[in-house]
Amino acid sequence: MYLIVGASGFLGRYCIKNVLEKTDEKIIATYSNSLPNCDANNRVDWKLLNITDADAVNDLAKSVDNDTKIIYLAAYHHPDKVQENPEYAWNINITALANAVNAFHNAKCLYYSSTDTVYGEGHKDKKFTETDKCAPVNTYGRQKVLAEQITLAKNFNVVRFPFIFGPSLVPNRPHFFDKIRADMESGKTVEMFDDSYRSTLSFNQCAGFLIDIIEKFGTCDEHVLNIAADKGMSKYDAAIALANKYGLDTKLIKPISVKTANGIFTAKRAETAILDNTKIKQLLNLKTIQLEL
Repeated sequence: MYLIVGASGFLGRYCIKNVLEKTDEKIIATYSNSLPNCDANNRVDWKLLNITDADAVNDLAKSVDNDTKIIYLAAYHHPDKVQENPEYAWNINITALANAVNAFHNAKCLYYSSTDTVYGEGHKDKKFTETDKCAPVNTYGRQKVLAEQITLAKNFNVVRFPFIFGPSLVPNRPHFFDKIRADMESGKTVEMFDDSYRSTLSFNQCAGFLIDIIEKFGTCDEHVLNIAADKGMSKYDAAIALANKYGLDTKLIKPISVKTANGIFTAKRAETAILDNTKIKQLLNLKTIQLEL
């Protein structure tokens, strides 16, 4: 059985999709507000869960045994919002996580969803390995580093994802990808950073690689894993890939610089964070990983 905590978001929906496609397992999928609008599937049991409610988490833990595979996605994760509401974010990202990993102690495995944000500022010629020192530049990144340490202290696993780019599977909730596509389809110009680089992958790739690791290893001996593309790309490059995928006019994409983008973000962000993906390729016997939309 899979337990996907925080399954109603963009990545969570793709995790459900890949578990259903790649395994015969049943899924307990948690959500925090209204019941998600999705096609009924007798292998998916949606459960309301306030991750900050320790009693509710303990009740859910009664469903967890040593055959349960857990993907932990619950987070308060927008850097600007975390900076504006640090105590609220702490309760979700740190306190609730600590309670959850303790309650789920007997699971077969647990994979905590982290981010390239933990590494801090990089540059185009540097690929961060899993053993590199973390030096996050904002409160969100610092909370993710601590959450990783809590997860690892329970002998569970951490996966660090890059910038994830792809169509939403959540009804009535478009992703950044969908908004760009819609603007271009209507002939509008879109502005995209061309001097900020990440190891961009699609939601389907990130979820698929994660499920492959869980199915192959359970608890992997490599307790921290980067899931990332071979090369860094800018958001401008990603938008070009989107345009080419759907036959849209690439001239509608206007390159802009993060150095002159004053006022777009409140919290400081690393301009470039490119991840080394050697370990994930070795574990899954992959020769190359590149963005597939």
